[in-house]
Amino acid sequence: MTKGAKPGQNRFAGAQQRQQEFRANRIKEDVIPRLNAVAGKASFDGPTPFSRFCAELYNDGLPVNEKKIGYRTIVQSTEYWGLLKPIYYKHWGPSSDTEAKKDKMIAKLAVQRADLLQAELEKVKKDNDALRSALRSHGASPTPQPVIKEIDPGYMAKFDKTCRSLKLVLDASDGMFAVDIESKKISCTFNDLEPSEGLVPTELIEPFVLWIKRRQTSDL
Repeated sequence: MTKGAKPGQNRFAGAQQRQQEFRANRIKEDVIPRLNAVAGKASFDGPTPFSRFCAELYNDGLPVNEKKIGYRTIVQSTEYWGLLKPIYYKHWGPSSDTEAKKDKMIAKLAVQRADLLQAELEKVKKDNDALRSALRSHGASPTPQPVIKEIDPGYMAKFDKTCRSLKLVLDASDGMFAVDIESKKISCTFNDLEPSEGLVPTELIEPFVLWIKRRQTSDL
């Protein structure tokens, strides 16, 4: 009589190992050659659409006794994605050089925005000084104005990168997290018990919302 699995032992380990080996071989022998064949003909807007296509190729003509694979399994598996990731970045992913140039351009734009804001602040200060001088000449006593601090271009560049990173994370959540521009809050579509102000206090999310609005305005 055969014995059952020992306590703590995975009785399905053998079957799982066989499935992983089958999937890895199928990806190498069937999926990757078909991906190389469509290189230059198909386009993917990020790893998620690419992994969906890989899952379709894998499941196409799959033996009936084998379990279909999902795109999330491909992305989350270090073995499967380790096989497909080089193909993606070779044919469809941005190169490191392109990303570096993009980051430099964004940083440059952030500094330019900071310089523009600084120039506007200087103009406002000069206009205020002129107005106060005019009021004094007429015997009026102007109300003391708050001190306007200069904007640090380096800080603005870092702030821009932080907002971009948060935006990428939100976009990659596939709709799980969403930003409500009007209500100034970040919500989770799967959490019915979250506070009315969202996942983040309004005073913390407001700068990010303003950043999004500025980007939308600049894109018009």
